[in-house]
Amino acid sequence: MAVLARGARNSIVALILIVAAGAAADDGERLAALLDAMSSYQADFEQAVASQFGEILQTATGTMHLERPGRLRWRVDAPYPQLIVANGEHVWIYDPDLEQVTVQPFDETVEGTPAMFLTASARVEENFRVRMDPPTAASAMRFVLSPRDPESRSLFRTMTLTFSAHGLLTGLDIVDDLDQETRMVFRNGRGNPVLESELFEFEVPEGVDVIGNIPGDLPAEAAP
Repeated sequence: MAVLARGARNSIVALILIVAAGAAADDGERLAALLDAMSSYQADFEQAVASQFGEILQTATGTMHLERPGRLRWRVDAPYPQLIVANGEHVWIYDPDLEQVTVQPFDETVEGTPAMFLTASARVEENFRVRMDPPTAASAMRFVLSPRDPESRSLFRTMTLTFSAHGLLTGLDIVDDLDQETRMVFRNGRGNPVLESELFEFEVPEGVDVIGNIPGDLPAEAAP
């Protein structure tokens, strides 16, 4: 990521069981209602990246915390530790084993990525076609998104969001232009928990190299 583990760079409580009752609502409106119900979310995740031939190239596990709009904490525990923290203005990507942190403007980092849908308040149907697939034994609601503009800056060809019958996001699958697929499963999810603000703050550890400008610093070209 797209806010993913290295190499591939929420219970959403849907208080909106009205989604099922709104027969006139289209698929994009149903998805927007689910996302609008998500003010915060936390879960454990399991992630796998597969080639176009189905070969597993990479796996990762970790935890995530999300608060809309714009706040995200994505921690990869294994196999390689990584921490991504976003506060709506900046994104910090910290790689402990490299003793390096990258700081980037939030808007530039998440544009066209799945994080845009999970942290922003924009209507996704404005930029993406949304199709709701029939329910299956494993999922109550599945929404498949694809960019309306093939020339857009989106980093994926299709993205599938899977929700439980109660509106809890349980899965996220992404297929890129090379047919490489990133599959994420969310477990132990909690919808709209109260999250500490410290989760979305990042302090650069001593001795760690910084790439980019720490918020509050002068741009490199303006530094004395």
